[in-house]
Amino acid sequence: MTPPIALTLATGLAFIVLAYFFTLLVRNQAVFVPLPHETIDRMLRMAQVGPDDLLFDLGSGDGRVVIAAAKEYGSRAVGIEKSKILTWLSERAVRKNGVESRVRIVNADFFAQDLSEATIVTTYLSRKTNLRLEPKLRRELREGTRIVSADHIFKFPEKAKTKTGHFWTHLYIK
Repeated sequence: MTPPIALTLATGLAFIVLAYFFTLLVRNQAVFVPLPHETIDRMLRMAQVGPDDLLFDLGSGDGRVVIAAAKEYGSRAVGIEKSKILTWLSERAVRKNGVESRVRIVNADFFAQDLSEATIVTTYLSRKTNLRLEPKLRRELREGTRIVSADHIFKFPEKAKTKTGHFWTHLYIK
């Protein structure tokens, strides 16, 4: 008996997705894992995001952090995402949420971008990426810039931390 076409397509798609994630892991690249909305809200409240802020989300995935910052807190926001697929999804979500005037999505490697205009930087990256990123943040960010990291720490002096789901979220002020 032949399996239904939908099952065959779903199996093929699952294989492609797993192969994609395996390739990223082998290349030591980040894998997109979306943050729950409750965690995002906590991160943004922790950073005291407001209308005068310019938030940069590094490795912005599907854009949910920058959209929430603009839509719920009135800030301007820039999402920097390396994946063309996630950039495309982010741009669609930005339009769908009507925040195009306050949110910009950049398809680029955040290590190659100037972060000096940020008043807030948010991350949900790996420990290894945070270690590589910290010297760039020290060089480029102005004093008083808030840095919020979900799950993994930086060596900046920690100002606060809160339990968000199964991990901790950390607030630093440069």
